[in-house]
Amino acid sequence: MIDETYRQISSRESGQQYAQYLKGRKQEIEQLKQEEFEESLRQSAEREVKSNSALFGASRNIFDQQLTKDISKSLDDMEQRKRAKLEVNKMIDDMTPEMFKKYQGHMIAFNLR
Repeated sequence: MIDETYRQISSRESGQQYAQYLKGRKQEIEQLKQEEFEESLRQSAEREVKSNSALFGASRNIFDQQLTKDISKSLDDMEQRKRAKLEVNKMIDDMTPEMFKKYQGHMIAFNLR
């Protein structure tokens, strides 16, 4: 923070001397502001901008996050279950009546366990 205060004129100082002080002080303040501005520019150039989004975690690769990996695993599991259901339905449709009764007996025994 730059101190932009000016001192009061003293009783031993002429108006011209005080005007000279004000001119020098203004130049000093401008120099300090310029240095502060340049320093902030240097820092902003070095600063790494993680994301242009306000969303939490948007700066990270979504495919490396645990949530995405869990969803992928769940989708793979659901896809395998869907395929198994289709295969079982096709198998049941292709059964002869005797095989179907035998299959029903096995399923009842399985469900009783």
